[in-house]
Amino acid sequence: MAILLAGCASAPPRGPQAGSDKQAQRPGAIAQAIRKQLAAAPTNADPTRAALLRFYQQRDDAPAWFDTETYEPGPAGARFLDYLEHIDTQGLSRRDYIGSTDWAALQTPGARPPAALAHQDIVLSRAFMQLAHDIDRGRVRDASIRSDWRHHAANDDYRQRLSSAVHDGDPGGILDALQPAHARYRQLVAVLAQYRAIQASGGWPRIAAGPTLRAGMHDPRIAALRQRLRIGGDLGDAPATAGSADRYTPRLADAVRHFQRRHGLHADGRVGPNTLTALDVPVAARIDTLKLNLERWRWMPDDFGARYIAVNIPGFSLKAVDHGTTALTMKVIVGGTYNNRATPVFADRMRYLIFRPFWNVPHHIAVDEIIPHAQRDPQYMARHGFQIVRAFGPNATPLAITPEHLQAVVAGRLQVRQAGGPDNALGLVKFMFPNRYAVYLHSTPAGQLFNRDQRDLSHGCVRVARPLALARFALAGRDDWNAKRIDRAMHQGQRQRVNLARPLPVYLMYWTAFVDADGVNFRRDLYGRDLRLARALAALPTDRRSASAPTH
Repeated sequence: MAILLAGCASAPPRGPQAGSDKQAQRPGAIAQAIRKQLAAAPTNADPTRAALLRFYQQRDDAPAWFDTETYEPGPAGARFLDYLEHIDTQGLSRRDYIGSTDWAALQTPGARPPAALAHQDIVLSRAFMQLAHDIDRGRVRDASIRSDWRHHAANDDYRQRLSSAVHDGDPGGILDALQPAHARYRQLVAVLAQYRAIQASGGWPRIAAGPTLRAGMHDPRIAALRQRLRIGGDLGDAPATAGSADRYTPRLADAVRHFQRRHGLHADGRVGPNTLTALDVPVAARIDTLKLNLERWRWMPDDFGARYIAVNIPGFSLKAVDHGTTALTMKVIVGGTYNNRATPVFADRMRYLIFRPFWNVPHHIAVDEIIPHAQRDPQYMARHGFQIVRAFGPNATPLAITPEHLQAVVAGRLQVRQAGGPDNALGLVKFMFPNRYAVYLHSTPAGQLFNRDQRDLSHGCVRVARPLALARFALAGRDDWNAKRIDRAMHQGQRQRVNLARPLPVYLMYWTAFVDADGVNFRRDLYGRDLRLARALAALPTDRRSASAPTH
């Protein structure tokens, strides 16, 4: 018996004990696989490599997202996979962070070999860091497409956020905290969900071409129009009354006006060519526009400032905000779509106003638009207040308007300016935020142009419809400048510069989708910036390891 017991004692272990030893060996094999795979990644091809090396070194190369006993995704891993599954609600795509092959492997249940588990763990960590950066600051880095609204270099430590996500088990909460804090971003996210639901239900019908539809008409296309407006939210759910299915009722005309307001069209309640074109834009195209504008929101600063002015270029609109309340809104005129007249997209700080300003005419405008008139009509320049000067400046002395001086203007030796006054092209006041584009806000003597729906008519500056109200807003804090004095400075006396009490942020922005009291609005892609942004996003590599990415 003793010999038998001794034989039993020296035999290799069997059953559960043998499996436990095998399990005990796997963490070391996984750590070794993680180190090996990170070491093998070329630095230039994977900008996150250094951050991931530090992250895993702090963990002794233990997996971050997988349970060390079951070797399947742990709570944090399961939550992150679910977050990625629904990332399209923010206008992003899971495929831009985890490819289809890796995604299928991550969805496959069961224990994984050490090398496979190490690879999948690194894939999730890299995806988290890239996604954190993109939610926080946007996907596109091209300065010719986006503006740096924050005025500071990115210094967020996404590696630390990765550590917190794994430690706290709440990656979704960490990522959601990086979303833009602005209500208008959240509103667009909500609209995106609504439009995806419309798309999933088959979208909305197209309306066939034909004569302009107006109140009182009978037309077989009206049934499709009614359905289109109901799906888009412009017409309520009440069914058409008996005999009105193909009749253009006053209620339907009101719904068309609502649609027209949301799309920046002339709200006459008629379905003419422009309105018909907007109605027939597919829901998929509207979804794409929403996604582009969500990307733009990720470029925005978290805080615009206590008081600021915001211009929406495609919306031809301006609002002035005071401590979260919209104090002022107005129509604006922006740069044209030709000859490099587009109003630039950027932010700066307004520092002073000039009442009854001179207009220093750019050389190309003087040569192309003013000198030809002056050569045909010797009184043209005097009649319109144009002067010839040796150099721009408030104290420049006007020269005689002679053929020789006109030729000197053409040659670039002399300049043309327009004296301040009611006929001045800049109007009676300009709002100065010195910038490299030489763009500013100003009034205009051509007030009738604000009656147009499409107002891309300037040489690049922004003309404002309510200059007196805007001057009052800008000069808040200057107790010596009330409405009466501002009005007098605009209409009497000479050129006058007035400094603001404190710099006032001005944002010239480009929103082709936004939400207001009428619901979601869409605007024409005035300068093709939507198209360029869409192309830039499409050009980003699916395997983001070869793209610019955070390295913290």
